[in-house]
This record gives sequence, structure tokens and C-alpha cells, in this order.
Amino acid sequence: MKNIQCKLVIAQAALLAFILHAVIIDKVVLTSIMTWLAALIGIFLLRGVCLYAYQVFGFEAGAQVKSSVRQQLLDSFLNLGPSEIKHHQSGELTSVTLEQVEALENYFSRYLPQQMIVGILPIIMIMVVMPVNWVVGLIFLLTGPLVPVFMALVGMGAASANRNQFLAMKRMSGYFLDRLQGLATLKLFDQATAELNNINLMAEHFREKTMAVLKIAFLSSAVLEFFSAVAVALIAVYVGLGLLGEIHFGPAEHINLRNALFVLLLSPEFFMPLKQLAINYHDRAAALGATDAILALLEQETILLDKKKVTLPLDSEQCIAFKNVSKVYEQRMVLTSINLVMTQREKIALIGESGAGKTTLLNLLLGFESPSEGQVFINGVEVTQENTATLIAWVGQNAYIFHGTIKDNITLANPEATEQRISEAAQASGITEFSQSLPEGLLTLVGERGYGLSGGQVQRIALARAFLKEADIIVLDEPTANLDSTNKVLLLDVIDDLFQDKTLIIATHDPVVINRMTRHIVLQQGRLVS
Repeated sequence: MKNIQCKLVIAQAALLAFILHAVIIDKVVLTSIMTWLAALIGIFLLRGVCLYAYQVFGFEAGAQVKSSVRQQLLDSFLNLGPSEIKHHQSGELTSVTLEQVEALENYFSRYLPQQMIVGILPIIMIMVVMPVNWVVGLIFLLTGPLVPVFMALVGMGAASANRNQFLAMKRMSGYFLDRLQGLATLKLFDQATAELNNINLMAEHFREKTMAVLKIAFLSSAVLEFFSAVAVALIAVYVGLGLLGEIHFGPAEHINLRNALFVLLLSPEFFMPLKQLAINYHDRAAALGATDAILALLEQETILLDKKKVTLPLDSEQCIAFKNVSKVYEQRMVLTSINLVMTQREKIALIGESGAGKTTLLNLLLGFESPSEGQVFINGVEVTQENTATLIAWVGQNAYIFHGTIKDNITLANPEATEQRISEAAQASGITEFSQSLPEGLLTLVGERGYGLSGGQVQRIALARAFLKEADIIVLDEPTANLDSTNKVLLLDVIDDLFQDKTLIIATHDPVVINRMTRHIVLQQGRLVS
């Protein structure tokens, strides 16, 4: 495609110069050069087709790159797991995934193809022009490199300016989304106006960074336009004075109209790809600025365990095993030398004060994090997110309810469940006790995060979801938190009925829950007490 485009540009200039020379100087009749006119029109059309193909292929390349990078980012988020993702602001992750990945498109669709054109077309033009008029070829040779040299000088500041702009955008996005999610709290503490002022300051900071980028882009374009305009004007003056017989240096003394038109027509075409590359150089700077945050996420150490599964010899009753497990967070020991075995169908209460390590222990079991030392096994196979997703049903302290019907939320873990199984799960978890009074029963729409439902109703939907998954191991994190005594007892009765034949692990502080469990595992300052 690039070679075709180069040949078409040169052929167009040569044909147009030949036709004009024939009509103006040789006084030929138009009918005698109809073949050449048809060829010229064909070249115009073919150049249009090549330009269209160039745009289409560039767009497809950019779209494929964006899709691939976004998929890699999403895979990275999954590999990092919920516990590690919490270290990042949701607005920051959204900004990187959407806005900064978007900045890569023009680099691959416009800058890289243009860079390849610049590497070929000007060199071929110089080689073609030199035998015709070596002075014009020399002007091309001397002025052409000024464009990439100036681009390199501008690029030193452009990439830095774009990095600062994307960093400001990422911070503003994260800050704004955090404050939006906590708007009710800000209003209750009368801080909404103050935070609005902070958001305005961050927006102003982002505006300044954006204007700095645009300033560099406009300045570089203006200077490069000046260089190319001066070079074309110099060629035009030399050729024009040569035709008038006013200059006797080089080939100007014997120049004819065809050669003069040929080099004049090629002059803007010579500088056009260079100017376009300078315009697209901003896309390169934007892409370099965006890649910092993208690579930081992609290169971040994942919490996945080694994909090579290690098998642990175990008896038929053994279900979960922690072998010399320790966990360190930034030089702070959270769990120390945990050796623990849980058997099938045990009912276990995981007990400990806040900060004792209960959540970390559950995260290791769920595969959300990897141990700093030691290994965790389920059914004799080392834990990975893949096998825990199959073997474990987990209900967190704040179960998430998506916008949709109650039925949609129940079947989240098992979309292929039959109507009978869905009905059984709803009945066993006590959902039917309140869904029967709703306008459309299980098909009633609920809002995001369970808007319109009570805390106990949300927990019952989450338990029905876990029940329908039909996993062998059930992990619950503070299921009775924020429930009154009556709803607490009702919910525990539901848990007993739903998971009586499962291995049940509940992290809790609640004495009522603890008394219902047959085994108590106590953690104290990251160590196993009993």
C-alpha cells in the first residue's frame, strides 16, 4: 500500500506536468491527449481508494489494539482479585480502562502508518527529483530533516505534558467518583460544598494540564508549517526565476515548463507526509503518556498462585488444609505459621477481634490473595482462583445486589438453573416470605445495591445465590451484621436449613452465631489460638 501510494504521487505529478506542458507549450489538441487525461483521472481515483483503505485499515488496527489492551486490563483485574483491587480507586481504574486506552488508538491508526510513509516517500521523491533538478533535490535533502529534528525536540516536552495530563485526569476521576458515592455522608456532615470546591480545583488543574498539551501541539504545528512553506516558496522562486531567465545557477538555466511543473507539484507532496507526521506526533506523545498507568496495572504482581497445582496426600474426610501459612503486608505480619485442617461437613466459626486476620485467612482460602509462605489446599489440590470459583460459594458481609429482578440475582451463580431449583432456593432461603407480597414476585425489579430491600432480604437473596451454586464449601463473612435479634435468628435458621450437608465456615463476632457452630477456630494477632 505504501509503495503504491508513493508511485501514484510521482506518476500524478509527472502526468499533470506532461499534460500542461503539451497544452501550453506544444499547443496540442486536447483530443490527442485524452488517453493521458484518462490515466490522470484514474490516478486520482486510485489515490482516493488507497486513502480510504489506509483510513479503514488504520482504524481496524487501532480498534484491535484497544480491545486487546482492555481485555488484558480486565484479565489483570480478575487476577489481582477483590482484595488487591481495593487498593485502587474505582474512578482511577475506570479512567485507565476507558480514557487512557482510548489514547492508544490514534498512535496505531495514524502515527505508526504515517511514520512508515515518511520513511519511504520523501526518499523516493529525492531520488526521482535529483536527475531532473539537483538544486531542488538538494533543497529537499536539507529542509526535510528539519521536521523530524524539531519533532524530536518538541517530543521531549510533549510526552511529559501528556503524562501530567493523564495523571491529573486519573486523580480527578477517582476523586470525583469517590465523592459521588459518598454524597449522602458528605451532606450529613455538611461537607458537600467544601468537596465541590475541591472538585472545581482539580478540574481547573486538569484544564491547565490539557491547555499545556494543546499549546505544545499548536506551537509545533505552526513552526513546522513555517518550515515547509519557506522551503516550497524557495523552490518556487528558484524555478520561476529560472523560467524567466533571471537565474543562471544549476539546471535553472536550461529548465523547461514540464520539469519546472514536475518539481513544483512534488514540493508540497514531499512535505505533506512530514507535516502530517508532525501533526500525528501529538498522538504519539498522548500514547506514551497513557501507557504509564496501563503498564503499571499490567505489570503489577498478580495474586494468583502458580498454575502448576500441587497435590497434598489427604484422607477421605479432609477438605481444607493450611500448611505453615504466613502472610505479610508491606513488612507487617498479618498471619503467622497457620497450620489448620477442616473436614467435610464441619460447621466452623472463625473467631477473632478486628485485625486478628480473619479476612486475610478467608482471602487466602478463596484465592483472592496468595500466602507469603506456605500453601493452602482444597480437596488435596493447591488453591487457585479457578478451583475456588467452582468449589466454594462465598457470601460477603455486604452482599452485592445488581439492578434486575430478584430471580436474576438468585441465578447469578447458576444461570442454567431450572425453575424448580430456583423455586426451591427461594423457598429454602425464605425469599418467598416477602416476594409473595411484591407485585411480580421473583420477577420484581430491585435497584442497584439492593435498593428497595431490607438488609435481611438482601442477605437471603445472597444465601439463595450461594445455595443454587451447589458448591461443597460455603464461606460466610459476618452474615448477621446489622440485623436485629429477630431477623438474626430467622437468618441463622435459614443458614442451618440451606447448608446442613455442606462444609460451612462463618467469620463472626456474634455469640449467637458462635454458639450454633460445632467447631471454633480462634485467631489472635495473626496466630492460631485454638
